[in-house]
Amino acid sequence: MYLMRIIALSTLLSGIISTPIFAFAQTSTTTAEQPDSADIVRENARLEYQRLIDNFLNENMMLIPTEKSIRTSSIHDYLEIKTSPKSPSPNEIVKVSVESYLTDLNKATISWSLNGKVIASGIGKKSFTFQNGPSGKTTRLSISIVTNSGEYITKELSWNPIGLTILWEADTYTPPFYRGKALLTPQALVKVVALPDDTGTQSALDAGNLVYVWEKDGTNISESSGYGKNSFSFVGPKPYGDAKIKVRASSVNDAVKSETRVDLALSQPFILFYENHPLLGVWYNRPFDGNVTLDKKEISLSAEPYFFSNETSEVQTLKYIWSVNGSSVQNYGRAITLRNDTGAKGVSAVSLAMSGTKQTFQSAKKSILLNFIETESSSRPIF
Repeated sequence: MYLMRIIALSTLLSGIISTPIFAFAQTSTTTAEQPDSADIVRENARLEYQRLIDNFLNENMMLIPTEKSIRTSSIHDYLEIKTSPKSPSPNEIVKVSVESYLTDLNKATISWSLNGKVIASGIGKKSFTFQNGPSGKTTRLSISIVTNSGEYITKELSWNPIGLTILWEADTYTPPFYRGKALLTPQALVKVVALPDDTGTQSALDAGNLVYVWEKDGTNISESSGYGKNSFSFVGPKPYGDAKIKVRASSVNDAVKSETRVDLALSQPFILFYENHPLLGVWYNRPFDGNVTLDKKEISLSAEPYFFSNETSEVQTLKYIWSVNGSSVQNYGRAITLRNDTGAKGVSAVSLAMSGTKQTFQSAKKSILLNFIETESSSRPIF
């Protein structure tokens, strides 16, 4: 492009100069021996034009790239750099590799510098592994390549990670005073929240000032991704599956990037029986398990359905099927009262089967044996 412009300009200027010189040759035959002042002016103009052309060519020839510089620039621009993971977390192991289709990097001398210090160097050393810096600290990687043809290429990479913590909460039932976590069960609603680390510096970012990209089971969830969207809700998978969640967070100017992932395993709901004391209420610290010996005529059992989806409306979403000694009992709630009216000694098998009417893959069954000790029929129930 530069050469074409120079040739065009040279042709134009030459045309301008040639015209007065030709005219001079045609009209000065009678005065060739003694040039007058007009001849001198024309000659000086020709020389000045020639000088300008020479200067223009000399100055612009420097702008025309050489074959070597064109090749070096092409190798630099089309050098392929792969990073795994793409957005490493703080203190995470990072692998970086380079590849080129314009030169043979197996014959090139490649040097890897981390934060200004050469860590590794060698012929054909196309990959490098290092540990990313802590949250809030920038890690700089420099790649220097000298090809076997003499081209010199450098690439600069940097990471300023911020630690991300994923918190999750399933919308499943736990009884009062339960100290554990509400676990995820099939078809239960779950909410995950990404929180950036507090680096204790002035550049620490608020959770609402980042751009989040959520993925579930490898699929990008676009409607839940975006600026300030650090939470994501979804329905748990069906049985025998799990939920793989990944989130990438970055600042608006891409100065800070990080990602993290969590696998949410499914649990199964279950039932525990507790005694519902008429004066003290439900004894949550004493669940019944297996055989229970009773020395009183009456007992009230309360069934707690651990990790079934919470009922959010007045419409009942759980189905209860009680049975005593194999016979169904018309009882539609989580509590049942059993009486030994005769006071005779005996064993009663009590069971409860529960299932969700909407979350049909949530179900559980629990059975216990109640051993009644023989008591006098006239005695009052003992509490």
